[in-house]
Amino acid sequence: MKISTRCTSPQYVCGNEKIKLIGGIDGYFPDFGHHLENEMGGLWLYPVKILDGFWMRFIDNSAETVDCYMKADEFENFPHKNVFSYGGGLGHTAVTAKRVQMAPEGIKGILVKYIFRNRGKEFCDCTTELLARVHMVPVWLSEELGVLAGEKVELCFLEKEQAFLAKDSDNPWYALIGCNCGWDESRTGDFFGPEITSGTGVSCGITHHFALGPGEEKEITFYFAGSEISREDALKQYRALREDRDYEGEKEAKYRDILAKTVLETEDERFCEIFDWVKVNTDWLIVDQEVYGRGIAAGLPEYPWWFGCDSFYTLQGVLGIGNYKLCKDTLRLVREYSEKVNGNGRVIHEILPNGYCPNPGNTQETAHFVTMVWKYFQWTGDREFLEECLPYIRKSIAWLLEQDDDGDMYPSGYGIIEIAGLDMEMIDTIVYTCEAYECYGRMLELTGEGREGQKYLELYRKMREKINTELWDEEAGLYCDAYASYATIEEKYDIIEELLKGSRSEEVKEHILKCLRERKSDGRQERGWLLNRNWVINTPMETGLADEDKAIRALRKMEGSDYIGKYGMYLNALAQDAQMTISTGVMAAAQAMYGKTDEALDLLERMFATFGMATPGSMSEMSPDYGCFVQAWTAYATFLPVVRFFFGIEPVASEEKIYVAPCLPDRWKKAALKNVLVLDGAISVCVEIKGQDVEITVENNTSYSVELRPGAKHICDGGILETCAPGECVTVKYGHASGFAPTV
Repeated sequence: MKISTRCTSPQYVCGNEKIKLIGGIDGYFPDFGHHLENEMGGLWLYPVKILDGFWMRFIDNSAETVDCYMKADEFENFPHKNVFSYGGGLGHTAVTAKRVQMAPEGIKGILVKYIFRNRGKEFCDCTTELLARVHMVPVWLSEELGVLAGEKVELCFLEKEQAFLAKDSDNPWYALIGCNCGWDESRTGDFFGPEITSGTGVSCGITHHFALGPGEEKEITFYFAGSEISREDALKQYRALREDRDYEGEKEAKYRDILAKTVLETEDERFCEIFDWVKVNTDWLIVDQEVYGRGIAAGLPEYPWWFGCDSFYTLQGVLGIGNYKLCKDTLRLVREYSEKVNGNGRVIHEILPNGYCPNPGNTQETAHFVTMVWKYFQWTGDREFLEECLPYIRKSIAWLLEQDDDGDMYPSGYGIIEIAGLDMEMIDTIVYTCEAYECYGRMLELTGEGREGQKYLELYRKMREKINTELWDEEAGLYCDAYASYATIEEKYDIIEELLKGSRSEEVKEHILKCLRERKSDGRQERGWLLNRNWVINTPMETGLADEDKAIRALRKMEGSDYIGKYGMYLNALAQDAQMTISTGVMAAAQAMYGKTDEALDLLERMFATFGMATPGSMSEMSPDYGCFVQAWTAYATFLPVVRFFFGIEPVASEEKIYVAPCLPDRWKKAALKNVLVLDGAISVCVEIKGQDVEITVENNTSYSVELRPGAKHICDGGILETCAPGECVTVKYGHASGFAPTV
């Protein structure tokens, strides 16, 4: 499994959970990034960057004009390694080269192997110099914790290790650079290669002289390791990196295991290939910072840290590919930092890999956390973790109730969009809070507090009814962005008017402003407002809270070009200036929730059209090719519609059952999803459409019963077709257009 491209400027990542090397796919390390301006690339041991990068100079002493820094002609991305090819970029020489790099699992280090080959008929007298630039800088906002980079980097040579050791003058940050064979010359100092990177640092150069006969090869492997905590740890990592082990075999085995779970088979091979690559991308984003925690980071290169919002979307997809440990670790990390930073039930927005929290949390994230813990339990049956989280969840529910400052059941505060000043009663916060109340009520029932649980289930029912009346705009056929009085809107009129300046439609803009003027007579009375038409107006459908007739009407309206662009759903239908994998994913989930799987597949195919545009093997945060080149919540967009809706897999640990209700898109006449980890085992679901008949085969390798239900192009309780007992495999046929009459 690999993907290659002719080299341009986008970035790639080579890493494991401990270390990430981020550079350009031409083999260089240009300055880029905005959180730390020009510093987001290089070799990172989060929360510390230890190298700006490295560059290889090649000289063919047999050819007077060949003296250059090697720039790759082609880049190949594998799940476990990167390969750079150098041919024409070396000039008029018979020598070609490859660079193969990999981060062995569990080690804070990178192996980089250069392979030089003489493809000519004459001897070549070669010189190479690897130049490494050591530059140590802590992650964004470290100064808030009093952590600053030292004034200089100290560099020395360790005879025993035959390696250069670099240390920040004021901090226990270390880097080690060496290779697998002796070198002929070396130098250190403040010098650069083909790129002059930002910041203070020091460079070292390692030179080799060698001759290559016709057809001969020369391999040189370099080791880059380090530590953000101590010299002893740095030496331990470097020595581990140099051990004679089959690191590549170990890494390949890891990815074989990842790819062997939730195996999608359809006639659309490209769709299946991208589906697999998103599994790989998700693994690339895991950050295990031993001191501060382990979890899924939001995106590279700009967001290599942990979020509430991003995680709660991402983990819904991660459940579908069977990485329960990552789900638990991330939820535990977010909860523990929420306890530390807030302590009152509020859930944090983001945690940097040095433990610093820049934002204590948007209201929506607290609700989302409650729901995500329940979803995790339903998939895994891990009651111990549920009960571990329950004390903080109790506080979270109390905190959400406190945010309802006017007694209308709707909490106030920022939602996902985070538009400065619009900290009102927002649609996503309202919807996710309603969902959280139901989940909390179910938790209480499970733990023997049924009477208390019924209070929250009743609150959920009342709130759902209110959402479908007070937040529904009948004229527009859409759910509203916000719920507020005219007085509140008038206070924020300047903010709203500024937002509308980006509207592509003056007619829409004037209509909204007209509504604002006409509703002045409402005074303090609150009502729903359709202000900005951001993607979050999909949340009532995404969660299944919308009444079916309203959902279908809204979804049909949002299927048009006003809301859907070439690569997916617009973040803002009025501006139509950006699309994201999360907006597209939520729209796809909303469509599939109401049986519109053809439309959901169309959205996924639009999103998949961006695959490889920025970086081979991944999709960018912002469609088609900007923002983070790999983003965590793409896992939600990719896996949730397919696993939960196309194949209809819904584990319900609280009922000790697994429900399966496939609803394939019409274009998928035959498809299978195999080895889906569910509760204490795995199931496989195969679906084939034959004319008007549907044939479904379920293989149940769990200790729970599977209830097979008919799929439909709408929400449907068509009765049970068949029960598949533990260890059984059943095949069911039913008439696609005949009221789901089964023939078993």
